[in-house]
Amino acid sequence: MSDKIRILYIVPSLRLCNGVASYAMNYFRNIDKNKFHIDFITGANEESVYYDEIKNAGSQIYYIPKMGIKNIIEVRRKIKNFLKENATKYDIIHCHVLNMGAFYLYYAKKYGIKTRILHSHATKYADKFINNIRNTIFSVFSKKFANTYFACSKLAGDFMFKNKKYTIISNSIDVEKFTFNLSNRVKIREQEKIEDNEILLINVARFAPQKNLFFLIDIFNEILKKSDKYKLLLIGSGPLEEKIREKIKTYGIEKNIIMKKNITNVNEYMHASDLFVLPSLYEGLPVVGVEAQCADLPCIFSNEVTEEAKILETTNFLSIDNKEIWIEEILKQKNKERKSRISEMIEKGYKIEEATIKLEKIYNDLVNLEE
Repeated sequence: MSDKIRILYIVPSLRLCNGVASYAMNYFRNIDKNKFHIDFITGANEESVYYDEIKNAGSQIYYIPKMGIKNIIEVRRKIKNFLKENATKYDIIHCHVLNMGAFYLYYAKKYGIKTRILHSHATKYADKFINNIRNTIFSVFSKKFANTYFACSKLAGDFMFKNKKYTIISNSIDVEKFTFNLSNRVKIREQEKIEDNEILLINVARFAPQKNLFFLIDIFNEILKKSDKYKLLLIGSGPLEEKIREKIKTYGIEKNIIMKKNITNVNEYMHASDLFVLPSLYEGLPVVGVEAQCADLPCIFSNEVTEEAKILETTNFLSIDNKEIWIEEILKQKNKERKSRISEMIEKGYKIEEATIKLEKIYNDLVNLEE
């Protein structure tokens, strides 16, 4: 074992616009690599720009497929074999997945990783009923085999860990990168042919049931019946992409919707936008919500997003049981003067450099405690 603290991150995906991936990469970029080494296991075999960044930093990425009903035995075997062979390389396993977390944490314990972290990023176990039941069961074992508990928010921590002691690790970001930049706004709006008098709505999310994008498209269709001065920017990808495109086509609103994926300049698109909308069915504390507020974007979150996500006074929460109030609120939106919100972000603990120093101390303390 080297003098560095070696950590194994278990993440569902390393794709762009994935909240857990964004969280992991923000801390990975800023952690002191003279003192810490992080490798990744991902359940999605989809290369993104993150792969080159991780490998260029001297870290490894391993792929073990996501678990389903048909491959549960195979996945368990792969996890067992990996940790049997590699557990002695790591001081810490930091698990950001729930269902497979039971296997990762069990075999990490069996093969000698002393610090085993389970990290809650959500306030619901899954989108689908059957997956919700499965993950509820697996969560019992994940919590049993972990010995340290993290959460992105109080709501996510209370949901997952109930009466267990847990530590909130903030979904911190590069505040300088996301701070509003007028030249970025001008550049992107010219590039995407957005007129000065048009209102650009933005959503950044995985195209999955949790993100409630059909609800958003329904709302946007109704808005266009009242005014054609609105455009919607959807940044992301995922299993519902084709169905989303079909719904947009059915409404005949293709010319008012811009779809982007695998882009690395989300910050510039936030600078170009006028309103951030997040109608999710559930969230822990969304990284994109932090980024949007850092960009001084007015935000509308669903009432299923924790109130802890509110950093600025321009952020509102609306019920997803009522489309009309969303339509009314969006139609009130006007272009506004934007400014730097760095001081508010730092005050609330969202500057990644400072948050990383805190996480480094926690990792150090955990390893020293186990020695």
